[in-house]
Amino acid sequence: MDQLLFPTASSTTEEILDKVAEDIGVFTKFVLAFYGIICVVGITGNLLVVIVLLRVPSLRSNTSDFLVHLSIVDALTCVFVIPYYLVPQTSSSSNPGFFDEFWCRFYTSQFLFWCLAVTSALSLITVNLERYVAIVHPHKYKTVFSKRNKYLMIAAWWILALITKCFNFFVYGDGGTGCTFSGWPNRGFQIAFGFYTFSVNFFVPFVVMVFAQRRVISSLRSQVMRLYVRSAFMNANLRDQREMWQLRASQTLVKTLLACVMTFAVCWAPNQIWFLLFNCGVPFKIGAPDHDITIILAVGNSCVNPVIYTMMNKPFRKGIREVFCKQRDSNQVGDNNGAHGRDYDI
Repeated sequence: MDQLLFPTASSTTEEILDKVAEDIGVFTKFVLAFYGIICVVGITGNLLVVIVLLRVPSLRSNTSDFLVHLSIVDALTCVFVIPYYLVPQTSSSSNPGFFDEFWCRFYTSQFLFWCLAVTSALSLITVNLERYVAIVHPHKYKTVFSKRNKYLMIAAWWILALITKCFNFFVYGDGGTGCTFSGWPNRGFQIAFGFYTFSVNFFVPFVVMVFAQRRVISSLRSQVMRLYVRSAFMNANLRDQREMWQLRASQTLVKTLLACVMTFAVCWAPNQIWFLLFNCGVPFKIGAPDHDITIILAVGNSCVNPVIYTMMNKPFRKGIREVFCKQRDSNQVGDNNGAHGRDYDI
């Protein structure tokens, strides 16, 4: 690399070009390896979250339903989007048909990727707002997060994501020379689109989640202090003990969600800032190493949340053992003791 920065007098143009091509090839392999790791970890981890939250009754709640939806979206990101970077895109025929045109607009244009990205961000917002209403405005919780409203919210996020990113579907086309971007109407429209994308994909979700987390943390601290003060002047009854346990469980979940919010910011900020500056006229190059790194961070967010759940949430770790260890022990007991295995499984 030093020879590239400071070429010697004996260096020929061909040698320098060969060195550049070699470095690019190494970086490309590095990028593909990371995409492969993200794909495997993301699919495995998110499926684990879905299985545990659906199989363990003690973990079932509105929060877990939203987390299941978030994990499904992240798993879909790994299944349908990351292979875009792992499998070389074939060139279109000189006479593209309906399928070629649809594939260009739906997949090659990354319309699907950004729909999933927006849906994931909106789903994470929903989880934080659900905790916000439950802790800060508990008297409104049953009305806001009824079973009907819960599924309407999930459907609304998908519809909003499709509407938000439909622009990608219409500005790409296959004219026989491959899937290409048709261009911007003018520079002002490009800048406006850059700020719009930055706001919808990153800034607004982050601000909303930070606001919700601050209010939740402040409310939990106030409730804990009130309980401590009440317990100091009178013996804590069973109701107070139960309420304190619920508050501590809520604090654990809030810490987990706060870690998810911070991870969302770290993973998505570089890509969104890069794209905003690009649309504002900064001479960045799409597909350059700096762009690839921001995309790796962005799609890597799809596999980070399950790791956070496992490391920070003790009930979730207990749920993993309950799902897998209990099933294994049940099978072993059943093999050794026949019908008595059911008693141990309970």
